[in-house]
Amino acid sequence: MPSIEEPGLSELKEKLSEEESAYADLLAELDALADAHLPYQGDPEIPVALSKLNDHWEVEPKKSDGDTPGSVKGLLRRTARRLLEPELAPLREALARQQTFNSFTVQFLNRYMDAAQHHARRLQEFSSTLVRYAQRIDRLADAKDRLYAQLGNTRNDLLLAGMDKRIESMSLGLKRAQEKLDSMMSSVDLARSELRSLQSGLAADSRSVPKKKSSPRASLPAPSDALAAREYVAFEERFRGDSEEIRNRLAGYVKQFEKCGPVAELGCGRGEFLELLRKAGLEARGVDDNAEMVRVCRERGLAVEEGDLLTYLKGLDEESLGGIFAAQVVEHLPPSVLREALEASYRALRKGGRIVLETVNTKSVVALVESFYRDLSHQKPLHPETLDFLLRACGFRDVSIEYRSPVSERAKLLSVPSDDPNARTLNENFRKLNAFLFGDQDYAAIAIK
Repeated sequence: MPSIEEPGLSELKEKLSEEESAYADLLAELDALADAHLPYQGDPEIPVALSKLNDHWEVEPKKSDGDTPGSVKGLLRRTARRLLEPELAPLREALARQQTFNSFTVQFLNRYMDAAQHHARRLQEFSSTLVRYAQRIDRLADAKDRLYAQLGNTRNDLLLAGMDKRIESMSLGLKRAQEKLDSMMSSVDLARSELRSLQSGLAADSRSVPKKKSSPRASLPAPSDALAAREYVAFEERFRGDSEEIRNRLAGYVKQFEKCGPVAELGCGRGEFLELLRKAGLEARGVDDNAEMVRVCRERGLAVEEGDLLTYLKGLDEESLGGIFAAQVVEHLPPSVLREALEASYRALRKGGRIVLETVNTKSVVALVESFYRDLSHQKPLHPETLDFLLRACGFRDVSIEYRSPVSERAKLLSVPSDDPNARTLNENFRKLNAFLFGDQDYAAIAIK
């Protein structure tokens, strides 16, 4: 079984951790670069230079200081200055201020360009980092996808290993159940052999020993059939279900007998199906050998006779019925009685009449274990193909088998949720096992005369 910490998975986890760390570093770097300031905000000297530039943009003439005493040259200079000063002073002052203005302008522009270039470089770095960030996101997503895929494969492997153990355990349980069933059947065969031997011995003794008059003390009262009948009613109530549940389960059979009256139900029990037929407007009657069941039916106003079904069928007029129904009855009959009952049913049905026989599905292991072998009055399981053959042998045609009472999906083996080819094979085997172990619990054989 693969380990959850196998090398491939550990490497993927380590790779994912590396990618997540690189992703976090890039994100932090991107956040830092995104905090870029404008030139005015990044360099405090730019506002100062701009203020100086604004202060010196005007050209204002300054007043002359006047003449000074001196030589002739000085006199001439002073004379010329006095003559030209009014014209040159404003120009000189303007040139000086223009030079100062130009100097401040150059300083401002230089600082602004440096700041703009620095900002442009940060924008370039931001763009480059953003591209690498986007690329890292793809690598991170790929690393996560590979890790999750590996985790999914590992989980499927663990599920498959767990299902292998479960199948092995169930196979062992089935083997033990089969061994127990074989042992039970051997014990039953042995008991039957001993019973036949005792019956033969008693018959021989009865022929050889003369009969004596019985004294009051020699004859014991027979067991109470009424008590046994009441016990079986309680048994049906507990293990088969209450009347409402039975009515719901049998309701689907009513459509089989549309325009087929009168209908006779063999082994009618508490009369649930007879009530359904009466509600559908069909003439119906029943027979049961359990006195307590018959009493319950008659209290419900149903036409039911007490007696065994074979005697009842043989007493009916030929072709007097349109339909015959029996639910969970034929498995109670010995093979020879079953054959006679089918022949008598064929005789009692008119041409085109329908017979419906429901019984335990012997192709389902859970039905055998949980239903058939629970009831001590059951005689022998009837395979669907066997009942099909017997009906045809008695002259019935158009025989069909319908399976009913499916097992809950929660009780079945679960499939493996994977597209792996091995999982598909395993699921197919589960499907076959489910059909064998948890098949429909009942089937109905339907035939036409």
